[in-house]
Amino acid sequence: MTVRDLLGSACLCLLASGPAWGQALPTSATIESIPLELTMPESYRVTAVLEPIRRVSIIAPSDGFVRGLPAPLGSSVRATQELAQLDRAAAAVRQKLALAEVKEVEARLATGMPVSAAGAAQLEAAQAKAELAQLELDALTLRAPFAGRVTDLPVVVGQYVLKGTVIAELSDVTSLRSFVPVDRRAATEGGDLKVFVEEQEQPAKVQSILPLPESYQSLRELAAPFAAAWITVPNPRGDLAAGLRVRSATLPITPLATIPKDAVKPAEAGASAGSMVQVIRNEYVTNIPVQVLGKVSSERVQITGALRTTDALIVSSSVALLPGTLIRFSGGPTPGVEGTTPDPSKRGQAAGIAAPSAGSPAATPARSPAPAANTRTRRPQTPAGGGSPF
Repeated sequence: MTVRDLLGSACLCLLASGPAWGQALPTSATIESIPLELTMPESYRVTAVLEPIRRVSIIAPSDGFVRGLPAPLGSSVRATQELAQLDRAAAAVRQKLALAEVKEVEARLATGMPVSAAGAAQLEAAQAKAELAQLELDALTLRAPFAGRVTDLPVVVGQYVLKGTVIAELSDVTSLRSFVPVDRRAATEGGDLKVFVEEQEQPAKVQSILPLPESYQSLRELAAPFAAAWITVPNPRGDLAAGLRVRSATLPITPLATIPKDAVKPAEAGASAGSMVQVIRNEYVTNIPVQVLGKVSSERVQITGALRTTDALIVSSSVALLPGTLIRFSGGPTPGVEGTTPDPSKRGQAAGIAAPSAGSPAATPARSPAPAANTRTRRPQTPAGGGSPF
């Protein structure tokens, strides 16, 4: 990309420079700029969702009719709370028969005579049958094994079900989990992690780190070393729900570019990002905070930030450039920023520069600066040093 359409004809521009700067600033510089080839972050978007930390299916222990469903769909239940009731009539009869058999054996043995081994065995067998009948009866009342939420109820009262039919699904949503991509350099098992659930920041804990699955293979193109991790997100108040989308904070959400490492500079004081680059945007120097993802080679790095396809990256300059500085390249009626120069002895193209002042777009983006006599100024389309990334 060149910016021939953006840069005006060769001339020297001067935005009013007052005594606030303390000294006269240079009005020309040798600047090397190159076009940016951007990759949109959608190329590395992966889908991850929240799911319950544990989930169980409550199934029918035997054939029978569903007689009650006291816990409706979506309700929260406590441990051991009743979820469903199957028909108990036949099981209750079998229990009565087993108890009667126990009483019969006990009556035969209650003669005052020494109890034989055979008699003791008969009593023990009768008692075991009674206990088994009681267990079968109790099993027809289906209870929650832990506190949770009823997330599925595929049957209705009065329905006849076969043994093994799913009666209800119970999910523990006090914590939720997800399988997300993470930067190996920042994530450790048992460590804390920041994620975004439906673009709302949430704390998380890394449970385990695994190799990238096939569905995440596009992330191997990034310079950052990505892996996949199971994470847990606490949900003590129940504000989160299964199925909500999760985004790892380490995934890029702004355009990516591979640039010379010398173009990356420390960020300005107070900036959230640790690095920045300077670009020529609408003929003005603009500082863009960036994240360095990693090295591509000994001379180039991959970055992500609020870059635009019309930006020209400033690789080097013979003088320090302040954000808001107006750049006009010399060299003919249609000058432009080229990636290389045909003359190896030159570092870049000569350019006229005008430092920003109290009336510059960087300082007061709401109004145009007052031009000096016999000079030409152009107001930027967006405020220098920031603005919308797209």
